[in-house]
Parts: sequence; structure tokens; C-alpha cells
Amino acid sequence: MLRHFVDADGRYLGGFGGGALPDDNGAVEVSSAPDRAGDRWLGDAWVRPPADLRAEKLAALERRYEAALAAGMAYHGKVLQLRAVDQQNITAMGQEARWALAAAAPWPADFAWRMADNSFLPLADAPAMIALGEAAKAEIQRLRRVKWAHADALAAAATAAAIAAYDIEAGWVPLSGGT
Repeated sequence: MLRHFVDADGRYLGGFGGGALPDDNGAVEVSSAPDRAGDRWLGDAWVRPPADLRAEKLAALERRYEAALAAGMAYHGKVLQLRAVDQQNITAMGQEARWALAAAAPWPADFAWRMADNSFLPLADAPAMIALGEAAKAEIQRLRRVKWAHADALAAAATAAAIAAYDIEAGWVPLSGGT
């Protein structure tokens, strides 16, 4: 039968059988092995260290943020994509529109933006492209603020239980349905 031991910090030293014991003189026998690598023995149970839980929640938060960007935003009855590559394209064309407006240069009358459903949203003049860019910027900033608020709350959580219980789902839905 295996006997399980931890060191003074609650780190698992291993299961030992046949009379073998760990080399650690401060080893303490515990009732079982951990379910996950990295868990620590705390009194009478295995627990996830707060730093591990926080890192897992922050990784999940980053995935949630990326999913929110991938979902896009409602704009003129369609969905405008907001992924990183979309942001670059929107910024570039928004800048072109600003230059066209500043120089009183013509804007292509048939200009249209490709939306998430592969349909096109006509943007007949430079101010229309600028408005699309400004709406995208506002939504991206809103999503960043949601992400930052969750990250700050996770950083402030003092216990493993508080970190594990923290819900990263709040605040992602836009306050309005878009323009």
C-alpha cells in the first residue's frame, strides 16, 4: 500500500511503498495524492495555490476577450468584425477617410465595408467611414475596460476561494444594440 507525503510547504513528495520513505526529514504523511500537479496540501485537503488559480482565470479572461472581439458588434443592422486584423483595417481606412476629408478629395461613391456575414455595408462618403471607425474604437475600448476590470478584480482577490468563485462573464454584452 502506498503512503503519501508532502514537504513543509504542502508540496507532494510522492507515494512510497514497501517501507520506503521520502528523503525529506520534514516530510508529513497525508491521506492521498493530489488530483492535479501543483496542488498543495493545506491541513486536511488538497487545494490549488492562489497564483495557479489566478493564472488560469487570467488565461480564461484573455480567451473571453478574444471571443468578444471575434463576435464583433452590431452596426447598421449588421455585424462589424473587431478582431486584431479587422482593427488594423478599420484604422487604416479610417485614416484614409480623414485624409480624404481634410484634403477635400473625392471618396469612392461605391465604397463598402465587408461585414461578418460577407455582405457589404455601403459607406458613400468619408464621414461614413470615419463614423464606422469611431464606433469600432468605442466598442473595443469598452471591451478593454471590461477585461481590465476583471483582471483588477482577480489581482485583488486574496484567497483561492475568491479567485475560483470569481465570474469573468459579467459586462461583455454591449449596453446598446449598436448603431
